[in-house]
Amino acid sequence: MTIPHKVRIGAVAWGAFVLFLVTDMPSHHWTGALLLLSALVLMPMAWCLARDLDDTGWAAKLWRFDLQLQLPAALLLMPAFWLNPGWLALVCALPWAFVLGVMAVDGFLRIRRHGFTPLGPLCRDVGLIYASVGGIWLLLERSGWQTPELSSGLFAHQAVHFHYFGFVLPLVAGLAQNRRAQCPIGTTATVLVIIGVPLVSLATVMTAFWPIDLLKSLVTWLLVVGGVGVAWQHIVLAVQERTVQPLARGLWFVAGVALAVGMLLAGLHASRLLLPPLPWLDLPWMVALHGTLNALGFSLAAVLAWCRAGRACCCGR
Repeated sequence: MTIPHKVRIGAVAWGAFVLFLVTDMPSHHWTGALLLLSALVLMPMAWCLARDLDDTGWAAKLWRFDLQLQLPAALLLMPAFWLNPGWLALVCALPWAFVLGVMAVDGFLRIRRHGFTPLGPLCRDVGLIYASVGGIWLLLERSGWQTPELSSGLFAHQAVHFHYFGFVLPLVAGLAQNRRAQCPIGTTATVLVIIGVPLVSLATVMTAFWPIDLLKSLVTWLLVVGGVGVAWQHIVLAVQERTVQPLARGLWFVAGVALAVGMLLAGLHASRLLLPPLPWLDLPWMVALHGTLNALGFSLAAVLAWCRAGRACCCGR
């Protein structure tokens, strides 16, 4: 089955899930819909962008195996989010977590093969590893396990975070860095994305146990600055890359603006205890607003733009 066929099937399945199960924005089903959009629609396209042309042997076999498993594993996530948390929902989510785990193995193999330079491909490969962390959070949330400190809402937020900021953001940051390797803003932004994604997750979990809101705010703004830098890269590409078709450039611009706004929302949410109260930006609404903006406005537009721009715009390896 070709990538376009996978995307069409995934889009229809995602639309059906939203139509029949999602009733309002700040809800469990909408959080599931955001994660499903990544698994069903974005991942098949991102697989082409994240492919390493140097993959041989086991690495190439793992990549082909993962690509074949993607659609059935993603479709099984639909009953995983339709069912209440428990062992059956966990079983339905396991194949997708396995897909992400195989991606992480391939990411490790690439870094071992190529090292830590150039920066663009490194950022892309790190994203493959980060995505698997989202699979772990997904399994915790679907299992129904929680503690007084660690809630299912936190697990769901972290799962969405690593599917988008853990995978899509490093992927497109690496693509933009490869395209504009001499830009100091882009280089700094790429480095901040690589270190900021795990730091934000770690600080979020630590905040559940200790009062370290200032530290969480600081590391979140670290990632915000990196994300805004990546947004700037995409806006510049939209304006300057005259040889790229207008649709791709327009999508680059939409992705850049959406990412900048979404990152600022993340910074405001992380600083809510240090700034005047923002009651409308609690965790459920944060997932709904910030998650929706970054899923539909940034991630979907960015992945479509890079696919339309063609493999020539992608990482060279």
